[in-house]
Amino acid sequence: MLNHTLIRTRPTRRAIATVFAVIIGITLTTASFRATAQAGPMPFTGTAYDVTGGVLPGVVMTMEDAAGNRATATTDKTGRFEFGVVAPGTYRLSMNNVPGFQSATHEIKLTEPHQWDVNLTFQVGTLQERVTVTEQRPAGAPARANREPVRIGGNIKPPRKLVDVRPIYPQEMRDAGIDGVVSLSALIDTEGKVVSVRVTGSPAHPDLAKAAVEAVKQWQFSPTLLNGDKVEVLMTVAVAFTLQD
Repeated sequence: MLNHTLIRTRPTRRAIATVFAVIIGITLTTASFRATAQAGPMPFTGTAYDVTGGVLPGVVMTMEDAAGNRATATTDKTGRFEFGVVAPGTYRLSMNNVPGFQSATHEIKLTEPHQWDVNLTFQVGTLQERVTVTEQRPAGAPARANREPVRIGGNIKPPRKLVDVRPIYPQEMRDAGIDGVVSLSALIDTEGKVVSVRVTGSPAHPDLAKAAVEAVKQWQFSPTLLNGDKVEVLMTVAVAFTLQD
């Protein structure tokens, strides 16, 4: 039912102007809020940690944008780094110069203000060891043609090896003139014991792989310490079985 008591008059120009002013004010306030919420170029900072929570000083960080442009920054004694003013976008942040730690690359997207400060944790790296087992070639054993020279690498000291068991060249392989390189992956526990060994892909004969695994299982190391804490570490091993004429 219509209300006949209502006074139906056209709004005045002053009333219309007031309404428009209120609408414009609300629009400007909302736009201003959105503008302040959007992140603009600002200093990009962060802190580098290890897995125990200790900071990593002296780490060279590299930041690369989508166009391939790079910048570097080094962490200070508190593990902090700063790249200066960085625009919004997607970047690759990497660390690859710290002995004992894995190289790492992180994709960083900068869109919100809090993303301009990051915390990065780096993992303990893998050890590498190479062993060469050399024996005299038995008389009458066939020679291997076009054999490439074997490169012998040095041992990485931490953790320090306490018990070293040399692989034994299987007599059957010697008699057959068979040589090759066995690639292994070994896990050293917090007490320095080799708790697992596996072949990671090798062109060598299975008997050579078996001999390499049996020896590496008996190795023992001093514990790997990270900021005073014992940690597990993964070790890659290359055992080269060669025959000399």
